[in-house]
Parts: sequence; structure tokens; C-alpha cells
Amino acid sequence: MKTTAVAGVALLATGLPVTAHSSLHQDTARAVGGLCLIVTALFAIGMVFGRKWMRDTRDERRDLARARQAASEEHHTYIAAKAALECEQTRLNRDLNAERHALDVRLKAEREALAAEFEERRSALITETVEATILMVRSGKPAPGQNSGRLIPFPKQQPEHERSREHGVVGP
Repeated sequence: MKTTAVAGVALLATGLPVTAHSSLHQDTARAVGGLCLIVTALFAIGMVFGRKWMRDTRDERRDLARARQAASEEHHTYIAAKAALECEQTRLNRDLNAERHALDVRLKAEREALAAEFEERRSALITETVEATILMVRSGKPAPGQNSGRLIPFPKQQPEHERSREHGVVGP
């Protein structure tokens, strides 16, 4: 790099005076030769500056490869985590559906048991009420454990009184 820079400066230092001297003396061949030296010098100096712009990219390539590898690993980890999450969601949905079904079965069984118990109590209450009513009707008083109240007898149960026919009363 240093050699190229020194050579470029030397060629430029040689080409400029040759071109200037040849142009003043109207010597076209030497002026073209001097211009060729100047162009070669500028090319050499450009190579030196271009070399500064261009550099060894092995480190950057290694960093890029590491970054790509890390991104690939992260992507694979993400895909695996997403698959695991979907599997877990499927399992949870399956468990939830099974639990809902079990709750429905249990609720149905409890309702049937409550309905049976209700019918049993209802039957017992109806039986008790009928028995109490029969006792009340037969005895004319409330059944044991019942509040005493005024019973209204049925019309056929009332004894018929003969109407007295008094003097001056018109009746059937």
C-alpha cells in the first residue's frame, strides 16, 4: 500500500512537469506521454484510497454468520414454543370439554335425584293431607297437630230441622 502510494506520487511528480514542458514547446507526443503518466499516477493513488474504503470483511462475515445462526435458533425455538402452546391449548380444550360433559352428567343425575325426592315428599305430603282431611271430616275436629279452626260442614252433613209452624208465619 505504501509502495503504491509512493509510486503514484512519483509518477504524478514526473508526469506534471513533462506535460507542462511539452505543451509549452508544442511537442504533442511528449504531452500525451505526460498525460499517461498523470493518469497512471491518479489510478495508483485511487487504488490506495479505494483500499482504505475496502477492507477485510472476514470479521463482519463471522458476525453475520453468528447473528444468522442465533436468529435461526431463535426462530426454531419460537416455532417449538408455538407448537407446544398449540398442543397445550388443544389439551386444555379437550379437558374442558370432558369436564363440561362430566358436569352435565352430574347435573342431570342431581336433578333426577332432586325430582325423585320432590315426588317422594310430595306423595308423602299428599298422603298426610288426605289422611288429615279424612280424620277432620269424620270427627268434625282438626287432626292432631293441626291448628284448631272453625270447620264448615258440608250441606248434607247438617241435620235438617223441621221448621216450626207458628201461628201467623207463612211458610212452605
